[in-house]
Amino acid sequence: MLATLVFFEFALPLHARAANSPVFVAQRDSMSSRLATSIVPKRDICSLIACGPTYRILRSQTIVMTAYSSTPDQTSGDPFITASGSRVHHGTLALNGIPFGTKVRIPDYYGDQIFTVEDRMSSRYSSQRGDIWMETRHEAKQWGVRRVHVEFVVEE
Repeated sequence: MLATLVFFEFALPLHARAANSPVFVAQRDSMSSRLATSIVPKRDICSLIACGPTYRILRSQTIVMTAYSSTPDQTSGDPFITASGSRVHHGTLALNGIPFGTKVRIPDYYGDQIFTVEDRMSSRYSSQRGDIWMETRHEAKQWGVRRVHVEFVVEE
């Protein structure tokens, strides 16, 4: 029997896990006990193992990104409920002028992690500025104000 070992999560950095990035695969030769290593595109590996969803980039741009936490002075109403009515969580993004549910990546800081637009900022801000929800005020202050490259994506 041909055993396939996929060195995926621990052996490769985040950027090597993009949709079409090569993945190292070690296969045990059925005639001997030696391992043969080859490089296979991730889309082929996904047919062998359960991979997460893949995303296609719709557009990308650079925006000013700040952070907020669930403190009454940084929010309106219930500090744990977003403008879309969901509860804040890691991956919540506030962006004006973008439909709720839009998926966004911030590759330079978070790799392939997907953020979802579920909240709004003050009306004085345009869609050229975003706000990431963070669990503590300290984390939000540590983030500060950054110009970041964002990718608006859709699941394939």
